[in-house]
Amino acid sequence: MMTEMSLGMQACLRVARLKDEGKMCSEQVSLIKRNSCGKALEIARKARDMLGGNGIVDEYHVIRHMLNLESVNTYEGTHDIHALVLEGL
Repeated sequence: MMTEMSLGMQACLRVARLKDEGKMCSEQVSLIKRNSCGKALEIARKARDMLGGNGIVDEYHVIRHMLNLESVNTYEGTHDIHALVLEGL
């Protein structure tokens, strides 16, 4: 989990620096958003599973984060929208 989070943060930092330098392209943002949202959802699901029955209880914040990520994935179609943007690469 920590590896995926670190890789995502490093990618975001790199693209932010490219933007500051005026060298960023929109496809890079779509690539990172698509990957980061997918990895975040995977990590939240694993964390929920690790907690067993407590993974779905309000006392733990894992379920709240997971449901937020699920709703973004469902209603905004993050993965699908960014896949369409990336088809132009």
